[in-house]
Amino acid sequence: MKKPKSTLEPVIKWSGSKRQVANDLSRLITEGNTYFEPFVGGGAMLPFRNIKNGIANDIIPELVNLWEAIKNEPEQTAFEYQTRWEKLQKEGHQIYYEIRDKFNETKNCFDFLFLTRTCVNGLIRYNEKGEFNNSFHLTRPGINPKTLKEIIFKWNYYLKDVEFYNLDYTEVLANVKKNDFVFLDPPYGGTKDRYTKIDFDLEKFYSELDRLNTIGAKWILTFDGNAGSREYDYELPKEIYTHKVFIKTGNSPFTKMMKTTIDAVYESVYLNFQPANELLIDFGKQANQKLALQSSFEMQD
Repeated sequence: MKKPKSTLEPVIKWSGSKRQVANDLSRLITEGNTYFEPFVGGGAMLPFRNIKNGIANDIIPELVNLWEAIKNEPEQTAFEYQTRWEKLQKEGHQIYYEIRDKFNETKNCFDFLFLTRTCVNGLIRYNEKGEFNNSFHLTRPGINPKTLKEIIFKWNYYLKDVEFYNLDYTEVLANVKKNDFVFLDPPYGGTKDRYTKIDFDLEKFYSELDRLNTIGAKWILTFDGNAGSREYDYELPKEIYTHKVFIKTGNSPFTKMMKTTIDAVYESVYLNFQPANELLIDFGKQANQKLALQSSFEMQD
């Protein structure tokens, strides 16, 4: 499988996506028998995984069903979006809300795709009842069906050797063996999963990481970090990981939307193995940028 040369347009828009840094992060992925991603979300790392055979999982059924459709029915997936999009252009924004109501009853994955491409800022948002509740983006018509079709078929190529599951992440990790590689991008420590509203159990998660160490699997974890002066720091127990580096993942969509400041977002990247020294040096430069940013905020205070 030939990796993309740089970034790849998202086929599924997802908050917290690693799209802008997927190529950089993939440099840390070593060889392995099978690539596992138990919190796949928008799947930004899948095309860059360096390992042919992949297992991808998410707890959201409609998301997994959409991934399956992109993999197995790309033509149908593009057609379903086009049908809904053309109806929206012809009949107006009430079509969005009709499709949203239908989705909340059926969880149809093609309705889901349409909503993610036409809602405000592409933000997938559920209420406490598990209903999709983001509004229609009045000033944007949604991505053109022809453009999305091209993106769908690009992604179809990278998904041919990936199996998708809709399970609890621990059930997927139970299948990891020695010399497999795991990429983990879970909810931030101390938060609820934004889609299921379930508390993310850190102790259980740490136990899973320790078990992966024991069986001889390699893993990368993106877990916490900071956006400007806001810290999301849940340092892993030091005995679990070998290295911690930082990567700039972009600018905070929250402060951008609020039109206050443009906050750079740095995420912590934990590894349970020794990467090449030149990689540690490259990622170390980003750590120094983060520290310089933190110092400037302290001076302002």
